[in-house]
Amino acid sequence: MMHVRFRGDLPVVITLALSIAGCNGAVRPSASAGPAGDAASSPPAPTSPSSPAPSAAPQPTLPVRPSHDSSVWLDGGALREPRNATSVVTLRTGEVLVVGSDYLTTWQSACGASTDGSDSVEIGNPLTGAWKTATSLPNLRDAPAVVALVDGRALMTGGAAGESIGWSAYSSTYIFDPAKRRWSRSGLLNTARTFTAAAVLLDGRVLVAGGTFMDRMSSEPPRTVDTSELWDPRSGDWSRTGRLAAPRSDSSAVTLADGRVLLVGGMATLGGTAIPQVEIYDPASGRWSSGGTLATARSGFVLAALRDGGAIVAGGFAAGPDIGMAYLSRTERFDPSSNSWSAGDDLPHAVAGAAGVRLADGRVLLAGGSVGPPVEVGSSGEYLTGLTDKAVVFDPASGRWTPTTQMPSPRAGASAVLLPDGSVAVVGGSISEGEIWATPGCPEAHPNAVRYVPG
Repeated sequence: MMHVRFRGDLPVVITLALSIAGCNGAVRPSASAGPAGDAASSPPAPTSPSSPAPSAAPQPTLPVRPSHDSSVWLDGGALREPRNATSVVTLRTGEVLVVGSDYLTTWQSACGASTDGSDSVEIGNPLTGAWKTATSLPNLRDAPAVVALVDGRALMTGGAAGESIGWSAYSSTYIFDPAKRRWSRSGLLNTARTFTAAAVLLDGRVLVAGGTFMDRMSSEPPRTVDTSELWDPRSGDWSRTGRLAAPRSDSSAVTLADGRVLLVGGMATLGGTAIPQVEIYDPASGRWSSGGTLATARSGFVLAALRDGGAIVAGGFAAGPDIGMAYLSRTERFDPSSNSWSAGDDLPHAVAGAAGVRLADGRVLLAGGSVGPPVEVGSSGEYLTGLTDKAVVFDPASGRWTPTTQMPSPRAGASAVLLPDGSVAVVGGSISEGEIWATPGCPEAHPNAVRYVPG
């Protein structure tokens, strides 16, 4: 089986037909698990001897911006360790919690990296640029779901144990309290899962849906699941809720203005292609129903809830035997009154793996990403990447995307979160633009954060 996912600066094809004694793993999505909107150091992955040495960390430069745009990008400080794709949430203190460091987890021996997951955690203030190591996760885990709770704490659940003990999904849940600066154990999922979608409901409960179940003690191969569960902040327990129409894993979820949850993308089977059908969860009934169908099934996209009750899906890539790896500039907009999708204004450029977030004024920022599939330039599996520093903003009122100030440097696979002052922190990602990597999927992790201040 082959599993195609966007990771860092490259869409990578990962073989999953591995023995039980080895690693039956999927690859984590590049973007944060939650919705795009309201939410000791380790060395970076080594390059091939035939590859150029990694360049020095890029330094912020004078931003390039349209003459009518007063937005700026500012330095957000150096992270305690470079990070590629990771989970990032804003705490009630206004600080940013960064959980995990995926360049250390799923790239396996091809990158000379650990496959046991990461327990790395740090907290930072992008306004001051100060970052510090926080209490590590209770155990190593890969691809957990991490969300910011309405009370300003953070919840982490699921994920998977690593190869050294055999791949198994976790059911354990932990809460990070910024006041105590530590993790405490909460309830157990009824079904252990990794690569699950997660969303915070308006009443403070947390919904997880789908994902992949794997058990090292079983001869069964990993399988996607169609179940969903709710976490109650009062009891700390998980309870079963409605079933999806079909199993799916590695999808994205976002809470709409009316309280329903939109579930987009993902794959029905390991090694499958993206699912075009969208599902909607109604907290009042506890049931899932059809949320329409995307005109273009995609992965590596930006998903954001809009203030009018709808949502927008932008960019990403479509993959298939007839089209190969096609990067997309197409966007689609969700109408909550008809539960249907329609074509939106195209992005100025095709991009996948961009960072995306809804701004305080209701617009949507899309920044960075990969602007083209890897191009093979050698006979020994060498690839040339293509990242971008471009940023664009979507205005729901006009329905148009317009360029905004460019990022200080290109990056892809980063995470973006809204800060209390209305600016946006973009954390991590990869920075291997223009460099040749002998093994696609081993990008150089970004050592710093940047901050976007809207005009």
